[in-house]
Amino acid sequence: MMTASPSTGGNALPPPPPHSSSSSSSSSSLSAVLDAALSSWARFDLTDRRPHLDASAQSLLDAKEASLIARKKLGDATKNLKRALKSAEEDNASGGGGEVVKALTAECKSTIRMYQEEIDMITRRCKSAEGAFVMLYGGLHECPDPTDALRDAKRLIEGRDAQVNNLLGGMEEMNRELEKSNTERIRLAKELREREREMNNDSNKPGSKGGGELSLAEREELIRLRNEVAEFEVEFRGLKNQDITIRKLEAKIEELEANKEEDIQRELKKAREELAESEGRRAAEALEREAATSRKLESVELQLRAERAGREASSNQLLRAEDGLGEREAAWEAQRHILVQDAERLREELGTVRRERDAWRLRSEASSPPTPSFSGGGGNDDDDYPGGDSGHPNFVSSATASAKLAEYMSERKAYEAEIAELSITCNALREELRSKEDSSSEERRSLRITIDSLERERSSLTNRVSSLEMQLANSPSQDVVDKMRHELRILKRLEYNAVDFDHRDPEMTGKDDDLESVLVAKLRKVEAELVRERREKSEEYKARNELNQRLVDVQKSLDDAQDLIASLENDLQIAVATPTSLYSSPVKAKSGDVPYGSTNPPNPNILQRILDPKAPPVPQDVGDAIVTSTAPPSEKDQDDHSVATIIMAQRDRLRSRCDTLEAERDSFKRELQVQVQNYEGLKTDNAKLYEKVRYLQSFNFNGSSGGAVVRGRGSGDLDLEALEQRYEATVDPFRQFSRAERQRKFNEMSPMEKIVFIIAKTTLGSKEMRTTLFFYVLGMHLLVFVTTYQWSHSTTCDNYHIQPNLAHFHGGVPLENVAEA
Repeated sequence: MMTASPSTGGNALPPPPPHSSSSSSSSSSLSAVLDAALSSWARFDLTDRRPHLDASAQSLLDAKEASLIARKKLGDATKNLKRALKSAEEDNASGGGGEVVKALTAECKSTIRMYQEEIDMITRRCKSAEGAFVMLYGGLHECPDPTDALRDAKRLIEGRDAQVNNLLGGMEEMNRELEKSNTERIRLAKELREREREMNNDSNKPGSKGGGELSLAEREELIRLRNEVAEFEVEFRGLKNQDITIRKLEAKIEELEANKEEDIQRELKKAREELAESEGRRAAEALEREAATSRKLESVELQLRAERAGREASSNQLLRAEDGLGEREAAWEAQRHILVQDAERLREELGTVRRERDAWRLRSEASSPPTPSFSGGGGNDDDDYPGGDSGHPNFVSSATASAKLAEYMSERKAYEAEIAELSITCNALREELRSKEDSSSEERRSLRITIDSLERERSSLTNRVSSLEMQLANSPSQDVVDKMRHELRILKRLEYNAVDFDHRDPEMTGKDDDLESVLVAKLRKVEAELVRERREKSEEYKARNELNQRLVDVQKSLDDAQDLIASLENDLQIAVATPTSLYSSPVKAKSGDVPYGSTNPPNPNILQRILDPKAPPVPQDVGDAIVTSTAPPSEKDQDDHSVATIIMAQRDRLRSRCDTLEAERDSFKRELQVQVQNYEGLKTDNAKLYEKVRYLQSFNFNGSSGGAVVRGRGSGDLDLEALEQRYEATVDPFRQFSRAERQRKFNEMSPMEKIVFIIAKTTLGSKEMRTTLFFYVLGMHLLVFVTTYQWSHSTTCDNYHIQPNLAHFHGGVPLENVAEA
């Protein structure tokens, strides 16, 4: 028999777990870390910074629209510049290039000014965007990483779960002790009631010495039993208090678990939101920065091409102008040389003509006749020639000389006219040469001025090109742009957490994989921790639910057993006390040998008749037979009444049990509906997950550009195949329509057709059945063929001649001699 001292009672609590102090210290440190993280995020105050970020984003959008408009204007200006260059080339080819060069210069200046304005605006935009990014990143950089706080929270949760397990183990031990105490208490209560009955019987019996001594011993035994019962009551009360404490602790544990789950969900949600927001901002900033860099690079390249084109056009124009100037100078020099030579030739001819003129003048003077004298001597001379005047020789020579003189004079006049004409021509040529020289000097001066202006423009363009080259050198290189694109591709791929990175992927094996490796490691770590935490949480929930269910079942069975025992005790006490009160007095009147409080066992026929009225009576002593024979006739009615009372109590208990089972059935139905809904939700989630997998597979296939190795699907990917079939079935409307049509046609079939269809589908539905059917049909055909062949060659045609219906065969009926042969 189990005994307990009073010191074990009271409000004794189960001993605390050995790590309660460590869990309290860890919870305090975790609360401090969470407070620090909360204060840092509160100081960051993202809500107040949102208007500034929104204003920056709006200004970036406005600047983008203005940049698009300016690009359109720059495109038009570039087209006008190209037209001006083309027209300048055409005009230069035609000969008149002064106005065209001026127009081209003005067009180049306006275009360069527009490019400069656009570059300045893009530079300001880049500076503002970089400043906003630096400010936001500086604020985010000061905030701590929330993963440490989540890790500490996880550790604290594990400690609390260990405490819960310890409390549940202590609670089970207390329940076992409580059951033992209840059993002992019931046994002691029964013994106490029996002793009290015996004491009452001994006190009612007429005085006998042996009875008094027995009464004293029984009193001592009764006192001892009462002390033990009091101790057990105290211990039972302490266990009840411990049970109440356990209930309170269970409520507190449930509250802590609920708070823990809410905190975990809140922290996870907050971490996911922060991670998604930071990654989104970073992706947007990277996209904007990449777009701004690409736009800046395109604008700089366009400006550089325009500057180079303008520089080449200016240099070509300058070279053409220099070449034309040299050619014109050479032409003018050649023409001047020709004119000088003509002038020298004319001067020589003029000198020659003058000398000839002087010679002819001298000759004319020398050949002119002397002046005739009118003296007498002349008459004498004339008389010397016979024939008078005609026959005189001096007269003939003078006539010829006059004729020659006239001829010479005419030639002289002609020479003088020619000389005057040549002098006029020479003067005209001199004037023309002078005017040509003046025009060429003027044109040379204007060309020199144009060349100087073009040189200045060329120097300014050279400075501008050098500044643009410096800006282009300071701008991000192609490697930086490729790296930014690589990082952006990584961020896009990391937007879906279900990506399974392959180390054989060329993007994962590149040399610039710092950000990729960090992000992938962080994502895998977070996913692994999340999956492990979910798995542990689900296992702990299952274990806790199982323990709670076991505890509820044990408590319920204990309550049912206690209620059943109490009701049965009450019913049995009523059933036994009623007939005993009816026949105890005559027994005492007629025989005093069997008192109520005696140590002899009671009459077992009463309980036997109550449990089974048709059972035979148990054999007893003579005194008991006398009591039975002297029982009144109403004993049977009282037994029937007690049996009816017990049956009604059992009916009530059965009804309550039925109600409980119906409630459990309803709860099971509700749980089944919830599980069905969860199953449907999981099917939908699996379809969405496979859709993401398909998207990522297509993205990887497109991103690899034929270089990456596409991994084949193994034989173990049955779940993925099932997901693919389910996804195709949910997406393809034709498959759904065909399934609905097959179901409709199957419903329209008769029972016999349904049986045939099911048998055929079952037979031809698997590869083994189809193979078996094929070999079966082939074997049957071979068997028929072999049997027919054997039958046709094993039997003779001796009796064919008696068959008249074979006469139409070819050759008629076979003859006997032929058959014999």
